[in-house]
Amino acid sequence: MSNIKKADLIQLFDFPRTRILKSMEVTHCPHAVFFNSSDEQCVTCHQGEECVWINHNDEMVAMEEKSIEDLKQQILVAVDFVDSSLSPHHLSRRNCQCENCVWLRKVQLTLKGE
Repeated sequence: MSNIKKADLIQLFDFPRTRILKSMEVTHCPHAVFFNSSDEQCVTCHQGEECVWINHNDEMVAMEEKSIEDLKQQILVAVDFVDSSLSPHHLSRRNCQCENCVWLRKVQLTLKGE
């Protein structure tokens, strides 16, 4: 039985939301970052995955209604995003105190149920 608390998982979403939105170029988005799967421009957009993630995990989404498994899966997608944006000097993350590495460690602890 896992000790992971839904509230702890939900708290983890604030950081990647901000990081993902900051990384996106939304000036010319015809849908104001609301992914439209029937629009060819959205489907072929280079930011499609980020846009879909934001739409499924925005502050307006009722995160409390999602299952713990769904929340964990979405956090792991965010971990991949944050991890992929790190520069090579982050190879030794245990001692790094940047906000990215601190968040990644917090996710790790939360997913362990600590």
